[in-house]
Amino acid sequence: MAGITSRGLEEQPDFWLASWHAGAKPVRATVVVPTFNAEATLGRALRSALGQTMRSIEVIVVDDASTDGSWALIRALAAGDPRLRPIRNKVNRGKSVGMNRAIAHARGRWLAVLDADDWYHADRLSALIGIGERRQVEMVADNQVFFDATANRIVGTAWTPAMTEWELTFDGFLEESDAYAKFNMGMLKPVMRTDFMRRAAVGYEEQARDGHDFLHLLAFFLAGGRAVISDTPYYHYTQPFGAISHQWSHAARKRYDFNMLQQLSQHFAARAQDRLTRSQHRRLRQRINQFRSLEHYHRAKERFAEGDLVGAAGGIARHPGLLAYPARRVRSLLFDRHSH
Repeated sequence: MAGITSRGLEEQPDFWLASWHAGAKPVRATVVVPTFNAEATLGRALRSALGQTMRSIEVIVVDDASTDGSWALIRALAAGDPRLRPIRNKVNRGKSVGMNRAIAHARGRWLAVLDADDWYHADRLSALIGIGERRQVEMVADNQVFFDATANRIVGTAWTPAMTEWELTFDGFLEESDAYAKFNMGMLKPVMRTDFMRRAAVGYEEQARDGHDFLHLLAFFLAGGRAVISDTPYYHYTQPFGAISHQWSHAARKRYDFNMLQQLSQHFAARAQDRLTRSQHRRLRQRINQFRSLEHYHRAKERFAEGDLVGAAGGIARHPGLLAYPARRVRSLLFDRHSH
């Protein structure tokens, strides 16, 4: 990275940041794109952000010490559009650290996240921020289009699309955060008011390598944030494991560490105990128990795939609750088939 400062980046202790001239004006929205070794899809994500019909934006792309051609792609796009602001970590730190760094340097009145393998409809920011400002809430999110990367096909939406919008309460968020479901409210991609995030210290949990979005949204609701959801899908979400192909979206993908998700959720629940109603605490405990069952289920499945039938059977015998997840999947498949 020799000479990086002479090419328009300022060096910080463990990252480089695109410099801005003094007195740079605020913009209406900041889009943050965290990325690591996503060269194959990063260009599509960045172009969808820069191509928004809302022009008063900046796009902060946080390269988490990628080892592929991502950095060269970022620099090339930044040279052609001054609204693109690169940050490059010196060592890999994870999405949460990158998001918090971007939030600290964002100039937008609203802040949106875009994962490097996803993309936006051109009207997403205009539509959602318009709703947020009209409804005077701190967060807006939308329905999502599901994309199977290996099959190269759109496979549906998170829920039935419509031209409607509705309030999402804290209770509703927890009630619809079923970890067994193919989609739950913990997977929303929010657009939030930046001043609220900073005032209420609504950032990303830096210990989390998985489940960042749920924990971020949990912090938002615990801080008293108000949210509205649009039934129109403006966000294109690449499924980690394709619904049609039954393949990971790329070779580096792996299953979530549900044990870590369980521990982090328990930490949040303990920290917020005095602010949770009995019903909210019960729903959060339910999700924590689901993480525990999912970890045991995947461990048993992995042992079975390795030919360790005794180990798999022992795992089921010790943790019979893990069977709740495959039972739910079977019921969903039967219901879907019957409904068609």
